[in-house]
Amino acid sequence: MKIRSCLYVLYATCILLTIEKLHGQSSQTQQLQTTIDAIVSKKMAQYDIPGLAIGIISQDTIMYTKGYGVRSIYTSDPVTENSVFHTASISKLFTAIAIIDLEHKGCLRLDDTLVEIAPELRSQDKNVSLITIRQLLNHTSGLGDISNYNWNTHNQSKNSLKNSLLKLSLKCKQKPSTTYSYSNLGYNILGYIIEKITNQSFEDYVQKEILNTIGMPHSDFRYYNIPDHLRTSPHSRSWFNKTYIRKNYPYTREHAPSSTLNASARDLSLWMISFLSDLKDPSNRRYQNMILPSFESYPYIGLGFQLYNVHSNKAIGHYGGDTGFRSFLMMIPEQNIGILLLANCDYNEDFRQEIVYEIASLMMY
Repeated sequence: MKIRSCLYVLYATCILLTIEKLHGQSSQTQQLQTTIDAIVSKKMAQYDIPGLAIGIISQDTIMYTKGYGVRSIYTSDPVTENSVFHTASISKLFTAIAIIDLEHKGCLRLDDTLVEIAPELRSQDKNVSLITIRQLLNHTSGLGDISNYNWNTHNQSKNSLKNSLLKLSLKCKQKPSTTYSYSNLGYNILGYIIEKITNQSFEDYVQKEILNTIGMPHSDFRYYNIPDHLRTSPHSRSWFNKTYIRKNYPYTREHAPSSTLNASARDLSLWMISFLSDLKDPSNRRYQNMILPSFESYPYIGLGFQLYNVHSNKAIGHYGGDTGFRSFLMMIPEQNIGILLLANCDYNEDFRQEIVYEIASLMMY
């Protein structure tokens, strides 16, 4: 009887200690979330941001996702964790991963030349024949950037990506692999390479192989597939410093691989968990080179990923910015954390890094 009583007391004590520990963790998390809310609210007021969403992951779980402000200043509909934003150049991470996956399957090699895979893109400029897949990934192809995105066309033609490239007559501004020069054009070409190899549209392939596989129900490279009740509107500033909604949403299929991923904070949080999990998997090494410096004279670029140093920690990710939208996704693999920010305005750049870095400092110390 005494033994049974002692066991009961021991069991009850363990239960109480567990509850106390969980309560302490819950209180700590709530305090952190309150601090994050204060940071975001302060920056939104400082920079007059209409709407913003964040996603934070830690140790393979979603720690916090939240929407702030409104999807449109004309309707005042609130932003939620599932509100969908144009992510701009965060799109490039998905294009790069699709290329690396095709390499892993033996469908291409990173040092294959562009014209080996797509001879129809050969031009009078002999340097174009030297461009490799690797150079397109790390922006050392020598190609220039795009000057007119034609967002007003909303081109949905199945062959718009191919046709836009064939019209260009590609020309290098400098010899490949001599300098780093950011090129959206290079990523549109990578999207076309994906189409050539898979015999699918770029959007269909990435939707099936990445977005659907991870479980990102509110994400799509095709704007017209996003339900109206989830869309956020693009906001800009007039000459009179007045915020207004842009007439044209930044979308056309010819720029899908470089720019047109539409996604929610929750969906991108799930993707960050998946990617960091793949990085830690010793049996899956194919993404390791993506996060290493890939060009000696510019050590801040991997293969698709931009590389940063945050509070003495190596960080990876990508900034995004197009008409009416700004974004920033950052992961710190050694800490197993990731933070993303999506905003529906284009009249400031600084708030992205300020918010994300402040949140990172809270999570690391």
